[in-house]
Amino acid sequence: MTIAADLPVSRKKIVKAETRRKRSGITFPVFLGVTISFILLFSVAGSHAFLVSIQQEVDSLHQQIAEGRGNSSELRVEVTELKGPGRIRSVAEGRLNMLQTPNRKQLQPIFELSPPSDNPFRGPS
Repeated sequence: MTIAADLPVSRKKIVKAETRRKRSGITFPVFLGVTISFILLFSVAGSHAFLVSIQQEVDSLHQQIAEGRGNSSELRVEVTELKGPGRIRSVAEGRLNMLQTPNRKQLQPIFELSPPSDNPFRGPS
């Protein structure tokens, strides 16, 4: 004959085991959700940082273009001043010791005179 005795199992151990099962069932999806959220937020922050750096490069290029245009307009004004005939004449006379040519009279051809009749350059007639 065997005697079986039911030993009372404490109610606390049963409740703890059930809560552990429930927690472990919820813990993984929560962990996965937090991890995915972190990765998404990190990628958004990275893309914003990339966009900000590209925008800074674009802004600096725009600034260089504006400065180049300003320099170009200044240089055009300077070229115009240096090309002036008065300035060229003053530099030629001052630094290069060149003198302006004296005024000469232009000879006008005379059409009223007839060519000589015994022109040696004419062939026989």
